[in-house]
Amino acid sequence: MDDGNHEAEEDFIFNEYSIDDTLDPLSRLVKYHTSDFSLQRLVLIRELTDTAQYAGFQETVRLLIPLLNNFVQDAEPAVRQMFVQQLHPLAAFLCEAGQDAGYQHLLNTFLPFAFELLVDKNVEVGSAALTTLNKIGELVKPQHVEQHLLNVVITLAHDERAEDYRVVAGQLFNDLATKFGEQLCVTMVLNEVKLLANDMSFTVRKTVGANLGNLAKVVGTSTTVEKILPVFLNLCKDDIWGVRKACAENIVAISEGISSEARSQQLVAAFKALSEDASRWVRVAAYQMLGQFIHTMRREDISPMFLKLFTDMAFQSEGGDSDFAEYCAFSFPAVVQVVGKERWREVDDAFATLLKDVQWKVRKSLAYSLHELAQVVGQDISERSLAPAMELFFRDLDEVKFGVIQNADVFLKILGAQLREKFVQLICSVPLESENWRLRNAVAMKLGDIVQLVSPTSPVAATVANLIMKLLEDSVTEVRMSSYRSAAQTLMHLHTSPTEYHQFLNSIVGLATRPNFQSRQMFAYIAQQAVELSAADIVEKDLMDPLNVLSSDKVSNVRFVVARVLANSMNNNNGWKSNPKVRQMTKSLAEDAERDTATMAVAILPRVEVPMLAAAYRK
Repeated sequence: MDDGNHEAEEDFIFNEYSIDDTLDPLSRLVKYHTSDFSLQRLVLIRELTDTAQYAGFQETVRLLIPLLNNFVQDAEPAVRQMFVQQLHPLAAFLCEAGQDAGYQHLLNTFLPFAFELLVDKNVEVGSAALTTLNKIGELVKPQHVEQHLLNVVITLAHDERAEDYRVVAGQLFNDLATKFGEQLCVTMVLNEVKLLANDMSFTVRKTVGANLGNLAKVVGTSTTVEKILPVFLNLCKDDIWGVRKACAENIVAISEGISSEARSQQLVAAFKALSEDASRWVRVAAYQMLGQFIHTMRREDISPMFLKLFTDMAFQSEGGDSDFAEYCAFSFPAVVQVVGKERWREVDDAFATLLKDVQWKVRKSLAYSLHELAQVVGQDISERSLAPAMELFFRDLDEVKFGVIQNADVFLKILGAQLREKFVQLICSVPLESENWRLRNAVAMKLGDIVQLVSPTSPVAATVANLIMKLLEDSVTEVRMSSYRSAAQTLMHLHTSPTEYHQFLNSIVGLATRPNFQSRQMFAYIAQQAVELSAADIVEKDLMDPLNVLSSDKVSNVRFVVARVLANSMNNNNGWKSNPKVRQMTKSLAEDAERDTATMAVAILPRVEVPMLAAAYRK
């Protein structure tokens, strides 16, 4: 093919499949809604709500709504999926713009569309429709819920043509339970759910087993125990392992909705049966939920044998079920929170075993939650059992170290002064030994919080101050920036100890006179952090004069940063607006030769002073 023919073909394709941008949105929709090119239809649907807003209520009703059925029947799944996602915002617009008339379209057009697409042959379309129906359901007025929502779901529940209809009904009875309300749920929904729980299709029964929690919340504890719990317990014994697995995964939601007596007398036994199920998949699902299940129980309901079911998971890595140890580590704080420090001895061995698990994810999970455990068990147990764990974590992989650093200050508050100093020293050693900038960044963000946990006269406080100065020179920008607030916090903490304070202050103020202009910028940012921390005395007495010098720095980027710092500080401290030194700096910067700097400064000046400066600036 020669070049001329090729260009002609390209022009034809472009003209054939492009949308005429000279048309208004509604005219484009009318012209192209039946286009053979699915991408054109997709573009139109993505803009459907915007098009309706452009057209207004009357034209939307007259021209747009009659076209929508084409999209429900569209041959392309991506088009149907995009369409169903537009139903809620479009319905909301009509209800707002058209009031009662718009609301009628919600009931008579949009709800039927959503229900139709619920059982679409494409799974993603059906999933999107489920989300949309829950949103649209919120727009339905209470007096119309039974007719336009509940009755349609009941019709689906009774449909024998395909199990998909009953599966969707099983989920909607739970999803829309709050919208249905307690009365309709008790008088109508529970009977329908009971029928679905005995459906011939195991997929329907599985859906019911997985979707009872929200319904339980709506009907209340006594009705849940009387009506829902027997249904759930029966499904826990279903012949199909997939149904039993769904029950295991949903047991926490059921536990939250029943009484303590029903939980200890009936649900615990059901859980034990699931944990010993013939299917490994059911057992795994049960153990995965065990920690959360225990968290729903009262301390006296948790027998030593039942708690042992949980702690035994910590030892499963050696037996091949490596995931069990991960489940145990993840839920460990929640379980300890329920059983309390009085029963720490029952979980201590499991904790010690998890600490040495070969899987780093297990150790990482504990590292992230160590502070939560410390808050529950208190100082004695923390120092005896948790402090050694923290020490191990600091010798572990970076992912584990990162977890323990995130909440190090919360953990250290629980410990005595001597151990605090030891661990602050350990934390300070991390950036010096690591090439991982994210780890150094995590420490840089935490130093200001942890320095407050040691005496300002302690050598460890001086170690923190020295480390901050090193991190301010880090090769990575994010690390330097994270150090600003910690520097200001450390200044505040050392303020009560003159010798240590002035030593660190001299290092900070020294930044303002360094040849490197980035260092001078850093001083300005540290001053801003001090203002935000309300360290007014420190700023006024020790930081203001160096900042003033920087406001006339030879490098424009430094002056711009000072202007920005003044602007940000005024937003965070009203006292700065009347400070004579600040006002003088601002006026000077408002006359700066660099327009960006001058604009920044003029924006924060009192209005009465702006015209005078503007006139001077024009000269």
